[in-house]
Amino acid sequence: MSQADCDNFSTQYSLGNIEKSKSLCNNFARLNQLLVAIKTNEHNHCKFLNYWFNSELSQTGFRVNKCIRDIHNGMDSQLVSSKEYISLNCELYNIKKDDLNKMNILYNLYENYSELKNITDDTSNLNKQSLFKHSCAFCPHYLEASYICNPGNSNSSIFCQKINDLKSKNDALYEKVHGERADISDNFVRLSECPNNKIITTAVTGSIIGLMPLLGVLYKFTPMVQVLRSKMGILNNDISKNDEEMIKMSLMDQENEQIPFQKKTYNIKYQSL
Repeated sequence: MSQADCDNFSTQYSLGNIEKSKSLCNNFARLNQLLVAIKTNEHNHCKFLNYWFNSELSQTGFRVNKCIRDIHNGMDSQLVSSKEYISLNCELYNIKKDDLNKMNILYNLYENYSELKNITDDTSNLNKQSLFKHSCAFCPHYLEASYICNPGNSNSSIFCQKINDLKSKNDALYEKVHGERADISDNFVRLSECPNNKIITTAVTGSIIGLMPLLGVLYKFTPMVQVLRSKMGILNNDISKNDEEMIKMSLMDQENEQIPFQKKTYNIKYQSL
């Protein structure tokens, strides 16, 4: 893709910060290239792209006074002149802030699940530190989801069902580890144990080597752009099979839901979770 294309876009749509607007355009071009490469009839990449756009533009530093559809169309029209660019012909729309937060929670939980499943596929090489770190990574997002789904709150049944499905998958991984490696299964932090003092106690009584990665896990919130950079290799075009599976994992539980649309400002459609 020509750098001039994104330069032109950032001039027309500064979004409050020309450099961030240019970076958004470049990252979108690379993401679009990846999605085109793995596009199948099984997955609707427009939903993922819509989530990504909304998540990116919700980050600090952007000032958005146009609907996301117009911003995406403007970017698409600048890039389409490049031979390397193939438009996915997606119609994007603004996602409500609360719904976007729920989607962020689901995305991060399923990303954690994918990583935990990968390391537990071969339990013979599993170690205590890795098991503890990866299973503990669920807790910040799961606790937030549990609060949303508390019966006393105004919860979303679809979102909460997804959380319950995720908990069942997580429990199944625990049973697998416990059955094959009972000697280290105590280091698997189950979702039901997240509020438990076991996490803090284990960290405090453990070695400093085990404590440092735990701190990184407990206080990390992974925005979409960081996921793309660190997990998908977007910025260095490192497209791997695991990356493709991660994207599919994030999409798989959203595709078959028939969610009612509501008209808001700009006649934008919202996908409620």
